[in-house]
Amino acid sequence: MNRIQINILYASEDDKSILDGKGWVTYFKKFLFMMLRQTSGKSFELNLLSDTDTHELKEEGILIALLSPDFILSGNSLDRLESFISNSDRNLEKTVFKVFKAPLDYVDVPDSIKHLPAYKLYHTEEDENQRELHDFFSKEAEKNYWMKMIDLCFDIYEAILEKVNKPITEKDIAHKRKAVYLAETGQDLVGARNIIKRELIRHGFEVYPKSHATLTAGEWKASIAKDLEECTFSIHMIGASYGNIPKGSEISIVDLQNEMAASKSEEKNKLERLIWISPSLKYASEKQKSFIHNIKRDAHASAGAEVLQTSLEDFKNTLWEELLAGGINSKLKSIDLTNSPNQLSVYLLADSQDKEVSKKVMDILKKRNVNVLQMPDLGGLMELRNHHIDCLKQMDVAFVVQDNVNEQWVHMKLLDLLKAPGFGRNKPILGKLLLSSQPKEELSVLGKKYQIKVAGVNDLETVENFLIQLEKEFKKPEVIN
Repeated sequence: MNRIQINILYASEDDKSILDGKGWVTYFKKFLFMMLRQTSGKSFELNLLSDTDTHELKEEGILIALLSPDFILSGNSLDRLESFISNSDRNLEKTVFKVFKAPLDYVDVPDSIKHLPAYKLYHTEEDENQRELHDFFSKEAEKNYWMKMIDLCFDIYEAILEKVNKPITEKDIAHKRKAVYLAETGQDLVGARNIIKRELIRHGFEVYPKSHATLTAGEWKASIAKDLEECTFSIHMIGASYGNIPKGSEISIVDLQNEMAASKSEEKNKLERLIWISPSLKYASEKQKSFIHNIKRDAHASAGAEVLQTSLEDFKNTLWEELLAGGINSKLKSIDLTNSPNQLSVYLLADSQDKEVSKKVMDILKKRNVNVLQMPDLGGLMELRNHHIDCLKQMDVAFVVQDNVNEQWVHMKLLDLLKAPGFGRNKPILGKLLLSSQPKEELSVLGKKYQIKVAGVNDLETVENFLIQLEKEFKKPEVIN
């Protein structure tokens, strides 16, 4: 079998000695060779070609352009790059790989490769302190250099497979249909995102966005909209870092992707979503805290999404449960809570701390002979979560009880009730009632914000009257025009 030729195009100034007499480019080639050999198992050859070399660049194989200020100043390197591209009749995304050795302004990147994915192998903090990495085994390099190198190797491996004409199997065709949008993250979660991306690829999912090119706000919007059209599921990982803000925008890419995915989800439930918020938010900026607050409180920001703030491991378990079990909606279609279609179903949401009050409400519900839905006292995270979603889908009425439980618990339950239509409900919610020990003024604010009727925690008369009225609505015959 002929070896795949992988050509590394660089400026000679970028390979000056930095460690043990070897330069940055030499180390890059060494690391890339080791990782590709482990990843691909295919026959390939790595060739270095500097701007001072007289060897001809063959118009075949794969080209890696190591971009830097010196590369841009080198007319020979730019000419070779443009010549390779102009003579290539293949998909550039599988032929040319744009690797940044050092930061570059967007205007300095050659127009012919601006749209290609970017692999930034330098320190990429969001402040002005972006710089080259020379200590390849520092903690800084672990998340900025090695994670991007792994991404690069996997993408080159896919390109190699295409070049050796790997036959397409039925399994490949099936996997092609499973497209997932894995949103960008702030710098603190880049490593975790890369791990999940690789796991998704190994499970056979097609992962969007394909490109990490430097784009303006308008270009990002167009790119996100196009990619979301290909996907039925999106994943959003929110950490302490707000993320990069593209030119021409006031919000970060992370924020923009969530906003557009939420809008997509509201279009007849076209997109299922999972939002994970890291428990480690000690160093979050005020802007990031506001963004997270909005996700937790605003129905639109979390439209069609399950919002989790758990350990990363629990989040990954939830993710695979959703993706491999066919998603939330497909699971809900097979639910049978055995309630009669002629019996009003009431979902009673109460924490174990408020058993005394919830028992009084339960007595009224039993007296009215309604079907009561409740959360079990015990169970695993996934089991409890799925049961909660089941109840949100099947209920006609919801009662939320708060006496001793904290306000955060109440806000999350009220937000879930607002999001209930996004979980595949096929009937309207007849009514919602919050019984709380909070002051009247605060209750009134909650009522307006979450569109729910409110009453004092011991106002059992309101409970009974509210229930009687809803029973009449439930039994009212449907008018056919």
